[in-house]
Amino acid sequence: MRFGSMLGTFIGFTVILLSGELWLIEGIAAQKSRIVFSHLGFDNFEIYVMDADGGNRENLSNHPVHDVDPDWSPDGTKIAFVSNRNDAKYQIYVMDADGTNQIRLTDGPRDKWQPDWSPDGGKIAFSVDDGVYRIDVMDVNGDNRVVLEHEASAPSWSPDGGKIAFISRRDKGREIYVIGTNGQGLERLTRNFLGGHSLSFSPDGRRIASDPWHGEFNHIYVMGADGKNPMRLSHNQEHHTAPTWSPDGQMIAYVVSDDGNPFDRRIHLMTANGKYIKQLSKVREGIDDQPDFSPVGLAVSPVSKTSTTWGTLKKMSSSFR
Repeated sequence: MRFGSMLGTFIGFTVILLSGELWLIEGIAAQKSRIVFSHLGFDNFEIYVMDADGGNRENLSNHPVHDVDPDWSPDGTKIAFVSNRNDAKYQIYVMDADGTNQIRLTDGPRDKWQPDWSPDGGKIAFSVDDGVYRIDVMDVNGDNRVVLEHEASAPSWSPDGGKIAFISRRDKGREIYVIGTNGQGLERLTRNFLGGHSLSFSPDGRRIASDPWHGEFNHIYVMGADGKNPMRLSHNQEHHTAPTWSPDGQMIAYVVSDDGNPFDRRIHLMTANGKYIKQLSKVREGIDDQPDFSPVGLAVSPVSKTSTTWGTLKKMSSSFR
């Protein structure tokens, strides 16, 4: 075979491989999933939703206070979120997926954060700031609230409903743990991990995504559900935080922010192996943060079948600081 033919074959094979990555990125919206997120425009954070390709942005909360930390229910009909609309203390609320019927679930003097629905949709775990963070669990109507674990934050429910992963400083560092939903079976998963602010179980329950510190920045890591084989997926010298899995586990949405500009936060998608990314937020749309994928099956605009330009593909930098 002549060199030119070999080169052509190689290039064609490479294009096929890259096209597979592009199909994952451009075709994610075809799963009929959307992304809910918090957005800061001129005055206050609101809960927004957009198609999984970044289109059709819509304000759901429409309230003149801060509304943050959205989390979609497993059946896609409701969204839990956090708001300070009552007495300036952040509390857990829930609304229908179209933004209607906004109901307050918690009260009291403590701030509540990071709601996470149980896989069966019957309960919500969340962080409570009482000086030292703890995790509480309650029914979806706010009843039967119990303390699950002290010195814990960032709860993420395993897909089988049996465990909750969380971050804790109990051993003089921000490490990742899991505990049974009955409060038994506490297990430490990481050592010297410098855990960040967010955790997310993969849909199959085999992996956990997180955003620990590495050097001067937070980066997206994925490890086994047993804490083994951590793999760093992001490498640029910016903060990479708030990972959340697509319903099929092939993509991760996350936030990129500039360390020198707290008002520069943008939602990106990357393949679950960290090879390719697409920026969903436009630079001048304000702060976009805390993304969460909806379950499969919600109505979204159809994905265009036009060809993808190479400009939409960014290979992540492999530089280390």
